[in-house]
Amino acid sequence: MQMNSLSRVCLFIDHKADYVPIFSTVTNLVDIFQKAIILLLKQKETKDPYYAHLNQKSFRRCVVLLIPVLGNILVGIWDVAHKKEVDKKIGHTVAQKNNKAFKKADPHFSNGRESVLTAVQQSDLTLQPTTKQLRRDREAPLAAVQINSLTLQPTTKEFQRDRKVPLAAVQKDGLTLQSALQGLQSDREALLAAVQKNGLALQFAPAELQNDREIVLTAVQKNGLALQYASQELSNDKEIVLAAVQHSGLALQHASLKLQNDREVVLAAIQQDDLGFQYASPELRDNREFVLAAVQHKGLVLQYASPELQNDKEVVLAAVRQFGWALQYASPELRNSRKVVFAAVRQFGWALQYANQEFRHDKKIILAAVQQNGWALQYASQKLQNDREVVVAAVQCNGRALQHASLGLRNNREVVIIAVQQDGLALEYASQKLQNDRKVVLEAVKQDGWALQYASEKLQKDEELLELSSK
Repeated sequence: MQMNSLSRVCLFIDHKADYVPIFSTVTNLVDIFQKAIILLLKQKETKDPYYAHLNQKSFRRCVVLLIPVLGNILVGIWDVAHKKEVDKKIGHTVAQKNNKAFKKADPHFSNGRESVLTAVQQSDLTLQPTTKQLRRDREAPLAAVQINSLTLQPTTKEFQRDRKVPLAAVQKDGLTLQSALQGLQSDREALLAAVQKNGLALQFAPAELQNDREIVLTAVQKNGLALQYASQELSNDKEIVLAAVQHSGLALQHASLKLQNDREVVLAAIQQDDLGFQYASPELRDNREFVLAAVQHKGLVLQYASPELQNDKEVVLAAVRQFGWALQYASPELRNSRKVVFAAVRQFGWALQYANQEFRHDKKIILAAVQQNGWALQYASQKLQNDREVVVAAVQCNGRALQHASLGLRNNREVVIIAVQQDGLALEYASQKLQNDRKVVLEAVKQDGWALQYASEKLQKDEELLELSSK
């Protein structure tokens, strides 16, 4: 412990002496002697801090420091220059890897433009801790916002007013308009640049610019939901609203009542997103002619049709033929219609779950459903889950639908082979007897090597099957 303390004292003295004339001559004569004689007698990699320091100290430095005054000046200049270079590299590395550490870094490298821009590239907050001098550097903020637009906020008010900086920021991300001073938010050119990048930047515009037709049209073409920030007058402009709903059908909710009742506008909204129909006028949602045309494009529009039209057989048939899933929105009476249910499951087998329970016993309907989607077998009655024709149709479509077959058919060699040929992983649902059947397992592994995990322990050790599964 005492030796370690003595070593640290010697190290401290040697460091400080390098900058003190005469004294440095004496200490460096001792250093040269120790480097030439003592260090040779010690291990090359010594743990003693003083000798470790001497090992790294160059002979050239020691010789220069033998010259009083001039030697101290030369070494001092070199040390300052070297420290700046090292700090610059450290700052650059820290900026790349850890922005929090960069904020706490020594100011004389965290203020370097190169380090700052590197940090900005990694984070949106790095410009904040830099000095006022750098933040007022004309090129640094401009370069920073071009890399990361969110650095606009911490920059000085002078540069927020400098149109080049906020314009560069909003061209990178329109929402940074929020960070600009009020005067810049009222700048038409800046706002136009912002909404061209992000239509939702319209929310930061003053009322007069939210009533600017060119700006609003540009905004909704970029993001239809920007319509909510348009003036009342422009939310009643058909061209603008059409542009909005063509980008986002849900924008219909922000259109005027008049345009929510406009067939062309509402149909355009539905074609983009069927959920938009919920914002159509009650008149259109109850208009038989319009809804009939609409469900032929998007069957799920039936969800928002009036109850009367959800009970209209022609309308519901058109909807389920377009998308069988729409059966869930039909009236209870029509979900009990064999013609409607058959049309629905032919288009989308899983729609069977929304049909009246009695159809789960109807072989023709179940066959139509499982031929479209084998998983629909889960909604069949137990009797039909034990029907060979139905189960074969299901597993030919989706092999793993075998899990919904009866135990008897999961033990049927022919049925299981058909299933594993479609999807090898269906072996998981075969009986234990067939999981130990080499022919069955071979067919499964041919289709999917991972199927071997469901074979019996005996067959999992079969060399041919192991080799086949690894291909």
